Formats: sequence, C-alpha cells, structure tokens
Amino acid sequence: MNILITGGLGYIGSKLIERLLKKDNEIDIIDNQSTNTSKKIAGCKIIIADITNFDDLKKKVNKNYDLVLHLAAQSSGPKSFEDPELDVNVNILGTINIIQLCNLNNIPKLIFASTFTVYGDHKTVNKYDENLECNPKSLYGVAKLAAENYIKIFGEKYNIKWNILRMFNVYGPGQDLSRKDQGLVSIFLSYVHEGNYIPVHGSLERFRDVVFIDDVIDAWELCIYGNVDNEIFNVGTGEKTKFKDLINKIINLYDKNVKVEVTGSTPGDMMGCIADISKIETMLNYEPKYDLENGLNKFKDYLDSTEGN
Repeated sequence: MNILITGGLGYIGSKLIERLLKKDNEIDIIDNQSTNTSKKIAGCKIIIADITNFDDLKKKVNKNYDLVLHLAAQSSGPKSFEDPELDVNVNILGTINIIQLCNLNNIPKLIFASTFTVYGDHKTVNKYDENLECNPKSLYGVAKLAAENYIKIFGEKYNIKWNILRMFNVYGPGQDLSRKDQGLVSIFLSYVHEGNYIPVHGSLERFRDVVFIDDVIDAWELCIYGNVDNEIFNVGTGEKTKFKDLINKIINLYDKNVKVEVTGSTPGDMMGCIADISKIETMLNYEPKYDLENGLNKFKDYLDSTEGN
C-alpha cells in the first residue's frame, strides 16, 4: 500500500512505521519536526509541513495515497490548558485540513489516533465501551472528540472511509522520558530511573488501563488490513491498574527507596478509566499480549540497554 502518515516521527508513529515497512508498503511522513528536529526513518520520505496550514499542505502533498494514518497531535492534557489555542489549531483545524487533503487527492480512507480522554468520568460504569456518552474533562479530550465528529461528518460528505482508534495509556521502549507532561508510565518510570522521588499530581487511588506499545501497533495493523470501515475502536487491555500499584511495581523493579508525594492535582484529570475491548476483539481479532509485569520489564531492559548512549 501507499500510505501517508502524519506525525510519523513521533513515538507511536515511528513504531508503526517500523512495523509497516516490514511489509510491502511505501510510506511518506508529514511532520513539522517541532520535537523531532533531526530524526529520520530509513526508507521513508519526510514531508516537512504544518498541518494547521492548508495552503502549505496542498503545495507539498499532491499524491493519491491508499490510506492516511493521522497521528499528528498536541497530545498533552496539561498543555491543552496552558495553550488552548495551540490545542485547537493542531487537534481540530489540523484534522479538518487532513480530511480536506484526502478529498483533494482522492484518498479513500483515513485512520485517526484518538484517546480515552474523550469519555471523561462515569462513576457507575466499570468498563467504557465505544457507545458510552462522551463527556471529556480536559481541553485535549474536547478537541479530540471534536476531531472525531468532523471526521464522521466530512467522511460522509466526501465519501471518505474512516476508523478511529481511542488509545488508552500507551507505554513502552522508545518513549521520551524527558517529557513529564504526557505518558503515565514513562513519567513515573523516569522519576525512579533518575532518582528517588516521585511527585504525584492527584490521588494514588486513580486508575487507568495501561497498554504496551507492541499491542497498540498490533491494533493499528489489524485496523489497516482488516477491511472494517467507519468504526470506532478502543485500544487497551481491559485491565485496571491503580496509580499506587503501578508506582510500587516500578519501584520494585529498581529495588530503591523512593519517596512518593502527592502534590496537588492536574487540571482535567480523570479518576479512572478502563477499556471495554470486546468490540475490537470481535471485529478485528485483537488480543493484547503483554501484561503490566512483562511490559514494565521490557521497558526497563530497554532503558538499561541505552544507558550512557
């Protein structure tokens, strides 16, 4: 297939490209290189463009791809409060521009990287399925939900097929440990890896569904090759992980004495969220392979192997 990937130099995008290049795919990447200024991926063409500028996109992308994978985003909940205009421009306007680009170049399908934060909190529901009412608490979640709706409506107008993947808390080798504003597991792991103190912004009783990067890429591949159109899928494990349990597991990995301190809260944060993955299991035969113990061990092994490099 001939595939265009936005945000392909980011964490999930680059991991996805590694997998897709093992098959007979030609891949072009759109990236503004704002956070990956020197990164290259062998075998891919990199188109340096700003998805918030449609005129720029039209000039640089004029090819009829089989598929667009739209992963470019402002992906931090806290940052969405600090700079809401950036969040709106990248996550809403940028998505509208990518849809318009698909229409302009007769690209038949778009797969969109969304997030569990679109759901918000639902105290009476144990696991969140794709039909649950969405009530996001962060501006990031609001923008992602708006982008989903633009995709569905424009998709019908322009006859563009789509899928939406609502990813839960993704973690694994290759994550940027210097980023303390995104990536639940990588944030806590970086504090323990670097020292003996973890500040936690919010209750230790909060919980999430944390999913290993290889399982996430499996889900994307199944969606790309699965011939199931116009559906939303949760990508998670279906398992509940409390913050306090996650932190203890990471501390035990390093066998350290670590001080854990609750220090205020994060705006727009959710108490808890677990994925109901029955839909993606049934329709795409998705099956997560990594439990938390195995995933954390692989993440630590990766960090140990790159120490000093």
